[in-house]
Amino acid sequence: MPSLIRWDDAQIDLEIEDENIKIEKLHDIINKVQERNFARHRHGFRGTHVKTQAIVKGSMKIASNLPEHLSQGLFSQEGRTFQIAMRYANEPSFLQDDRVPGPRGCGMKVFNVDGAGGFLDAVGERTHVQDFTFNNAPLLELTDLPTTLEIFTLRERYFDDPETLRQKLSERKDKDLQFAPTTLPNQHFMAYTMYSQSAYRYGDYIAKYALFPSSEFQNELTGTCSISQDSSPEQHSEWLREFFRSHEAKFDFRIQLCHDINSQSVEDCSKAWSESEYLFETVAEVTLPKGQDVTNAERRAFWDDHMSLNVWYGLNAHRPLGSVNRLRKTLYQASKKKREEINAIKIKEVSSIDEIP
Repeated sequence: MPSLIRWDDAQIDLEIEDENIKIEKLHDIINKVQERNFARHRHGFRGTHVKTQAIVKGSMKIASNLPEHLSQGLFSQEGRTFQIAMRYANEPSFLQDDRVPGPRGCGMKVFNVDGAGGFLDAVGERTHVQDFTFNNAPLLELTDLPTTLEIFTLRERYFDDPETLRQKLSERKDKDLQFAPTTLPNQHFMAYTMYSQSAYRYGDYIAKYALFPSSEFQNELTGTCSISQDSSPEQHSEWLREFFRSHEAKFDFRIQLCHDINSQSVEDCSKAWSESEYLFETVAEVTLPKGQDVTNAERRAFWDDHMSLNVWYGLNAHRPLGSVNRLRKTLYQASKKKREEINAIKIKEVSSIDEIP
């Protein structure tokens, strides 16, 4: 097969100018966003992906007989089944009406993880978890650390003035990119293909991840189960609650390997890697069984107030790459600390799926 770029290539993960200063500024901005939400709702939320739609338990089975380039890190444990928990949410930093189109996301926590090379940080070492995050678009309009700082500066400044925010975004050179999320299909969560958007170490190599719906019923939802202005403002959670009463969900966990750093940028997350030129390959199957109450209040409140998810919780073999991911390492910690402060609670280091109601 064509040559693959190694994760430790000298051209990968280069520090940008004033990186730490920019990251510290974003800590302050995200905390201000959290304070604005507290002023509205008297509750401390995350910095983004505020509106929980469902919490779902399931499993992920690693494929057998994977070739060497796919049998890497966690995915080298062929045939092994891991318990997982997933949170589905709207992406914005506020409680968004489901009738408004926009990015949707999910976070996956994989339990009882181990592997060669150890863990990225002490939390992963203590809990033996691997966290993944996804959104329903292959590219991220925030692009890189400098662009993220610019956009979140505007989002915080005009948090209570969406019309002016839209005007300011429309004045940017990348306005089409910034408005791209509003053109995403507003459909059933179980019909979305979910993408990691940013790149990660994949054992010896570099990859992006994605979850592709694989059941016939889920694929039938595409285009036939869309939200309109006549829908409920809570349509997503209502659909998910109804779906999991009688249906299971299945996804192929696929990876897209990096062959060419010129056409597959690690730093610029606004440029999707061509799916026709660089194919996604299946390395595991995710199963979310039917018969569970995925909008259960106790389960939702536990995840919202007592859990955290961070792409830096996991194995060294799946190290996050690029400035957007380096930002996430401490930004998620700052967001977590603010939630603890505002809500007067302690975030738990969850190490077992049985801890989740």
